[in-house]
Amino acid sequence: MNKIEINSYSKINLTLNILAKRQDGYHDIETIMQSINLADKIFIKEEKEGIKIKCSHPLVPIDSQSLTYRSAEKILNRYRITKGVKIEIDKKIPLASGMAGGSANSASILVGINKLFTLNLSSKDLREIGAELGMDVPFCIQNGTALAYHKGEKVTPLPLINPPLWIIIINPGFEIPTKWAYNNLDLDRIKNEKNNTKAMLKALKVRELQGIAKNLFNSFEGLIIEKYPEIEKIKDRLIEEGALGALMSGSGPTVFGIAQNKEQALKIYEKLKSEYKSIWAVQTI
Repeated sequence: MNKIEINSYSKINLTLNILAKRQDGYHDIETIMQSINLADKIFIKEEKEGIKIKCSHPLVPIDSQSLTYRSAEKILNRYRITKGVKIEIDKKIPLASGMAGGSANSASILVGINKLFTLNLSSKDLREIGAELGMDVPFCIQNGTALAYHKGEKVTPLPLINPPLWIIIINPGFEIPTKWAYNNLDLDRIKNEKNNTKAMLKALKVRELQGIAKNLFNSFEGLIIEKYPEIEKIKDRLIEEGALGALMSGSGPTVFGIAQNKEQALKIYEKLKSEYKSIWAVQTI
């Protein structure tokens, strides 16, 4: 095997509770994350030496300081791989969108290089490497449905949602850096907000759509909507067109809505596609 192709899946946060700032500068969080089938394609090919990266999106960093490069470099160096790789990214996930696109690519590179060079690393091994690269990388290695906590790198798998949920994704077309969101979050303001984790876990267990929609929660929403009211408008439009619930994912700005079924998801998509350039009807995976 000298070439491999991987789907690099994005995620949404069904709940996201920011609990406290840590002494190391990170934050303690509690979040239920869910993979969806909006994905980049990653192609990894064995080369004689070095790390070469190409991406279909001109704004994705590909230099030696980029997460993509560092992910390949870390696993190649750790396992003393003397050969190199050529990585091509066909980008579909919006940039800086709260959907873990960069982390998903990092995870796919670790998984892909493990397969390409038959390193036989376990998922646990890969998640440990991933945690050194980014807080969402361990989740993106395993995908599915999971409860993540600590800094986000501790991941407990949850039973997969079956049958899958249908979700409408809308990206308003601007970027929100995660670092800015954390730096500007008023922890005193959000500390008394309702923690929906237990209620969401219960609703997910029995796939109770109304319960899932009712318990969507994101600590970042108040801050982000204050600065970007367009996000509230998108949420309102999704609800107006029949979504059971809507929420901003991660630190934004992407918004998602829970649909009753495939038919309704496609109906909402058709209704809103003329209003929003970046809109998708997707499924959980």
